[in-house]
Amino acid sequence: MTRKFKFFLFFIIFLFILFVLGAIRVEKKMLFLNERTQQHESIINELNFKNIALTKRVEYLTTVLELPSSESNDIKSKSNIYNIRTFQLPFLSSIEWKGKAVAYLEQTDNEIIIASGDGEFFTFKKKDIESDSLYLKKIRTNVKNLIKDQKFYLSGVYGIRDLFILDNKILFSYIKKISNNCYNTSIMSSEFNLNYLNFSEFFSYTDCVETNLVAHTGGRMVFFKNGKILLTIGDWTWAQMVLAQDRNSIFGKIISIDIKSKDYEIIAMGSRNAQGLYYDEDRDIIIHTEHGPIGGDEININFHPDNKIIENYGWPISSYGEHDDGKFRKEAPLHKSHKDYGFIEPIKYYTPSIAISEIVKIPSTFSERFTNDFFIGALGFKDQINDGDQSIHHIRFNENFDQIIFEDVIPIGERIRDMIFIKEKNIILMVLESIPAIGVLKLIN
Repeated sequence: MTRKFKFFLFFIIFLFILFVLGAIRVEKKMLFLNERTQQHESIINELNFKNIALTKRVEYLTTVLELPSSESNDIKSKSNIYNIRTFQLPFLSSIEWKGKAVAYLEQTDNEIIIASGDGEFFTFKKKDIESDSLYLKKIRTNVKNLIKDQKFYLSGVYGIRDLFILDNKILFSYIKKISNNCYNTSIMSSEFNLNYLNFSEFFSYTDCVETNLVAHTGGRMVFFKNGKILLTIGDWTWAQMVLAQDRNSIFGKIISIDIKSKDYEIIAMGSRNAQGLYYDEDRDIIIHTEHGPIGGDEININFHPDNKIIENYGWPISSYGEHDDGKFRKEAPLHKSHKDYGFIEPIKYYTPSIAISEIVKIPSTFSERFTNDFFIGALGFKDQINDGDQSIHHIRFNENFDQIIFEDVIPIGERIRDMIFIKEKNIILMVLESIPAIGVLKLIN
């Protein structure tokens, strides 16, 4: 090999090394720039969100907000014709909130109370529901003095999980920060006062789940028997789902809480994320709706609602849904039977899921054909409305609550977070999360 050739070969290798080093440097710089770009985009998106949120909050500063009604529209189900009107709320939509609940509803004899997902409280008169406008009055509270966790007020699922009025008290469940990155589902309460709500802690506990991905939190509350209320608590996260089968854990349970002593008892277990809850005093049964994973939303009935027989609904051993990653898990096999493994079978399940939410009993005053009828809300997606998403599912139980004897679907076309029946007006009020708005539904045939 000649000297000239060796020099040429060395030169070529040297150039190649320079090229590789340069390419690596350029790639690193591109990765750095891409990372910086993503960071900047994230900052810009967060600033845009804060700007939208601040714009909305400026509206809150007004003592009274006028909410004009939309034009009414008729909706046909297979059995009935309904009419719906909406009153747009000055809140962020579910898309803007990125998973936070838009709002929850409650009622007194004369007032409708609204709590937004980030802890703002409002009221309007029942007598105005059928008017052309609702006049939304803000109720001052001490929420910001009590809840210092900023995630409660920003986009994301942290926030209020339900609203409940019991006698002269108003309660809200919420995602509480117990320690650094560790959360649970707790309750605040206040004496009911339309001018000022002075909240304090009603129910909490030291157990918490360490997670960066809060989900499956439950939080529904209803009145129970013997001076107690019921609260649903989800399994909270995929990593902790086995806690639903642990009798020593509060997660994945439905519990009763003594109003005076604040002591709690486990009423049911094997719950993933119960988003609808109803207690029938006459029959002494609990009905709850349950979010499944991918498929497998459930309607469950508890015929033994006390701590002597803790009914087990099977999660995560049994479910008619599938894990979102499609993988098999030994600790969570999702068997396609509940009864065969010693669990309570749902009286109905939905596969594909409808993103099931609140359940409300609708009396015969709404329609003389209604005997043991319930409306069940669905969240989900508009392009899946044919699968039952963004609709009200109307079901009728037989007298013994062991069979569904009638089903209908009312296609609303909006995420239905919460519902209440207004007996004075014979209508259903809904929180519609996509607009967002209050929806007023009535039967017209």
